[in-house]
Amino acid sequence: MKDDRGELDLTKQIDDLRETVYGFKLLVAIQKQEIWNLKEQVAEGEKNKNLLQGYKKVIQNLTARLNK
Repeated sequence: MKDDRGELDLTKQIDDLRETVYGFKLLVAIQKQEIWNLKEQVAEGEKNKNLLQGYKKVIQNLTARLNK
């Protein structure tokens, strides 16, 4: 159906603003999910970094024992 309401029609302005608000809500939800995913990736990276440091320490200790 063709929308023949003019730009000054308040109901059309309200409808347009509601659509804009809905779009912003979707955008916020997407960005929250992206932030959550990035935080998970950072946490996983820290976990891997700590694990790597632990492995390095074990290797250093074993190497020191073998050299004795």
